[in-house]
Amino acid sequence: MVIEQHPALHSLSVEDKLQLSEELCLDALLDAQRNPALLERVQQRLQEYRDEPDSGVSWDDLKGKILSRQKVA
Repeated sequence: MVIEQHPALHSLSVEDKLQLSEELCLDALLDAQRNPALLERVQQRLQEYRDEPDSGVSWDDLKGKILSRQKVA
């Protein structure tokens, strides 16, 4: 896993980890614009979501689930 290569990430708060995740996703999307194969995959996943919107979860829902698990643990 990538996190094992960067031990300092373990010390981040849940909120900081989620923020980093959001920033990495945005950075990946910017990279996708320069990588036709990656851009095609992102567009395919978006189309799959549009075809079946109930098959996915929103970022806010996912973030809420992650945060609620951290509060329970």
